[in-house]
Amino acid sequence: MPYRPRELVVRAREAAGLLLAALDRDEMVARFLDMYAAEHRRPGRADHPYLYREQLSRIRREAILAMVLRMEAALPARLKVRVAVRETKRPKKKSKSGKAAPTRRKKQTRLELAIPFLDLFREEFFVALGQAMQWTSEDAEEFWRDLELYEKLSPHDAPRSPARGRPFASGPFVDRVGLLLDPSLMDQARRDAAKFQAELHAAADRVLRVVFSRRRSN
Repeated sequence: MPYRPRELVVRAREAAGLLLAALDRDEMVARFLDMYAAEHRRPGRADHPYLYREQLSRIRREAILAMVLRMEAALPARLKVRVAVRETKRPKKKSKSGKAAPTRRKKQTRLELAIPFLDLFREEFFVALGQAMQWTSEDAEEFWRDLELYEKLSPHDAPRSPARGRPFASGPFVDRVGLLLDPSLMDQARRDAAKFQAELHAAADRVLRVVFSRRRSN
C-alpha cells in the first residue's frame, strides 16, 4: 500500500474540496443551463429567474452525485489496491487409472488491505463534502440514498455510440437531469445531459489526478 492513513485523510479531504471547486469555480452547471437555453431557444435565467435558480440548485446536486460516483469507481486503481475474488474450484481431472490426477495448487489470491483503505478515504471524503455543503443528518441520508440509486442504475461501462464515440443518453443522471431541464422535450434534454455528464466525468478524473499526482510529507 503506497499511502499511509494520514496521507489518505489529507487526500480525501482535498478531493472533496477540489470537486466542489471544479464544479463551482468554472460555473459548470450555469454554463450548461445557459448553453442549453441559447442553443434550443428555451427560457433562460432572464426569463424565469426563480425557475432558473431552482434548476441550478437541483442540477448541481445531480452533478455532484455523478462526479462522486465517477471518483468512487476510480478509487481502487488510484489507491493501487484491488479486492480479490476467490477462485472457483475446478473439478480434478482423472487419470487413465480412474484416480484423480494431482493438480498444481494455485496460490490463493490474498485480500490486500483494500477495503479498510478504501473505507478510510471514503469516510474522510464524505465528511469533508458534507461539511463544505453544510449538510444536516437528513441531507446526508438523502444524498447516500441517491448515490446508492446511482450505483444501482448506472452501467459499469458507459456505452458508446459506434458512429461518433459519444455516450448514449441513458442512466440515472441523464434521466433525472433531462426531467429537471426540459420535460417537454425529454429526448433533446437527455442528449444534452449525456454530454454534460461526460464533462463532469472528465472534471472528476482531473480532480483525482491532482490529488494523487504528488507525494506529501504528512
